[in-house]
Amino acid sequence: MNDSDQQVWREWSRDTMKLAVVSWISFLIASAFTMLFFAFVDPLVLVDAINVNGIDSRNAGYAIGFFFFWANGWIACWLSQRLIRRKRSGPGAVHR
Repeated sequence: MNDSDQQVWREWSRDTMKLAVVSWISFLIASAFTMLFFAFVDPLVLVDAINVNGIDSRNAGYAIGFFFFWANGWIACWLSQRLIRRKRSGPGAVHR
């Protein structure tokens, strides 16, 4: 990494870094679940089973499934991140 790359990284706020981590982890989760799910389920059979018109290709089914898994993974990661509490130290820390 050169100095300009490090400077850009330092400029990211804590919230931006959290958003990037949540998005990346949910992407990896969606990739794994898409491969596992569609190894056993054909998207066209699934479309016929739920009676949806307008989806004619497997690729469209794969894409919809991937974004479904990504959205679910993103929500789960975001909720987990929100529920994690860091131990605070310093003058403003509340000791219980």
